[in-house]
Amino acid sequence: MASSIRRESQETDRLLALTDGVIAIAITLLVLEITVPEIRPGAPTSVLVELVFEQRHEFFSYVLSFLVIGYYWVLHRRIFIHVEEHDKRVIGYNLLFLLLVAFVPYGTNLFSTYPTQFGVMFYAGVLALTGLTLTLLWFHALRTDILEDGLTSNIVLLQAARLLSSPLVFLLSILVAFFSTSLAIFTWFLVVPINAILESRMVAKFESEQEDAPPAPSPPV
Repeated sequence: MASSIRRESQETDRLLALTDGVIAIAITLLVLEITVPEIRPGAPTSVLVELVFEQRHEFFSYVLSFLVIGYYWVLHRRIFIHVEEHDKRVIGYNLLFLLLVAFVPYGTNLFSTYPTQFGVMFYAGVLALTGLTLTLLWFHALRTDILEDGLTSNIVLLQAARLLSSPLVFLLSILVAFFSTSLAIFTWFLVVPINAILESRMVAKFESEQEDAPPAPSPPV
């Protein structure tokens, strides 16, 4: 019985397969929410250009949600590269992450239909909560010592900063939305440079630690 439980804790393939499937469905639902505009009977087909332009909020929210979900998938993958096994809480946090990922298409549709203060705040809140679940998963993995050996504190902290950066930007935009919805939407673009800086620092730190690591002993002849 103990060996069965141990094997189950080390089986992460099905957990990752479920995550990939839900994310793929969520991304697909994003584009299905965009409907082709209908031309009124008797109207010239030239009005189609105007009708498509009126859908600019839908296109913007679709691209943004696609990129954010894709980025969260990358972060999820980065986490499970280092996670060697899982427990009930890892499964719980992962299911909570999928619950929110599956809810992103609704938040996207609400924002694209009503780009008002409430629409911006609701959409930002959904994206922030989705990212925060990954942060909870990472810190739980640290506390329970289920990460692979050899991870330095610098790498761990940089990974935590990457996980927190996007949710904090979206939470910041909620506060900004009380004063200006346009400025709140603009703050979402801060995710790109912040994550680029953290990614470059993480790569540089990893490479420097690899260079400083002692060479592996030669095999006996």
